[in-house]
Amino acid sequence: MPLPTSATLSRLSRIRYLAHISLFAVALAGLGVLEGSSTGVDAVHPQPLPSSADQFVNEVLPHEVEAQVQDHALWTYLERKRVDGVWKLFHVYQTQEGQIDRLVAVNGQPLTSAQLEDEDQRIQRLISRPSQVRQRQKREREDGVQAQNLLKMFPAAFRFQYDGKQGSLVRLRFTPNPHFEPTDHTTQVFHHMEGTMLLDPEQKRLAAINGTLTSEVKFLAGLLGHLDKGGTFNVTQQEVSPHLWEVTNMHVHMCGKALFFKTIDAQEDENYSDFQPVPSDTTLQQAAELLKQAPIDLPPAQAKTQAQVKN
Repeated sequence: MPLPTSATLSRLSRIRYLAHISLFAVALAGLGVLEGSSTGVDAVHPQPLPSSADQFVNEVLPHEVEAQVQDHALWTYLERKRVDGVWKLFHVYQTQEGQIDRLVAVNGQPLTSAQLEDEDQRIQRLISRPSQVRQRQKREREDGVQAQNLLKMFPAAFRFQYDGKQGSLVRLRFTPNPHFEPTDHTTQVFHHMEGTMLLDPEQKRLAAINGTLTSEVKFLAGLLGHLDKGGTFNVTQQEVSPHLWEVTNMHVHMCGKALFFKTIDAQEDENYSDFQPVPSDTTLQQAAELLKQAPIDLPPAQAKTQAQVKN
C-alpha cells in the first residue's frame, strides 16, 4: 500500500499533533457534532443499510482509510485558527515538496505592508533550508501512518448504534467496547470516550466525529499523567470537490497533567475553507510567489466565526 502524500499527511499531522501527550489522536480523519433529526435512517437511502451498525462501520471506515491513502490532491486554502485567544488567518499552499503558509490577518485586521514583508522573508528562509522541510515531511509521514492505524482500530474499540439521520448522512452513537485491549497510551483513551459519528453511506466516507471523555484517563496509574473528565473534540470533513474530502472544522478542548506535573491545556479552534486545486508540479518557490501575489480579501465568515466563539 503506497504511503500518503505530503499534503495528506500534513492534514493528518495537524489534527493529530496532541498525540505526544497521549491524547487520542483526535481527529482520525476529521469530523464533529452536527444536530439533526433522530428519526429512522433506512427510509432516506435507496439501498437499505446493514441491520447491524457495527457492520456498517466496518464497511465505511476501511474505505475511508483507503480513500485517504489514494488522495493525492493538492490545495490552496484559508486556515483560521485561534492562538492564545487571538484569531489568525493564514493562506496555505500545498506542494509535492511540502506546504507553506502566509499569515494575512489577525483578529480580522489585515497585516500591514511591513508585516507582510516580514512574512515573505520568513517563508524564503524556510524554503531555503530543504533539510528542515524534509524533516517536517518525515514527521508528517509518521503521524499520518499512526493516525490511519488508529482509524483502523476504531471499529474494534467501540460498539455502535444507529442514532438517526442528518440529510443524506447517517448518525451513529459509539460507546467503549469493554473487550477491547489497548495497545498503548493513545488507545487507552478509547475506554474513556463516547460520542457520535456521521457517515456518508453512498461514498462510504466519515463526515463527522464528536467525542467526550466520560471519565478521567490515568496513564500508568497516573504516574505519566492524566486527562480530565469532560474533555471534548469535534471535527468536520466535507466534500470540497467531487469525491475529494477535506477537514473543514476542528475543535479540541482538553485539560490534564503530563509527566513532571506539566499542565495540559489543549484549546484548539480551527476552520479551513476556500479550497482551490494546485497543479501537481508546483514548487515551493512558485507557491511562495503565488502567496505573495494573492489578493488579501478577508472573507465575511471570519467575523462570524469569531462572534460564535465569543458567545
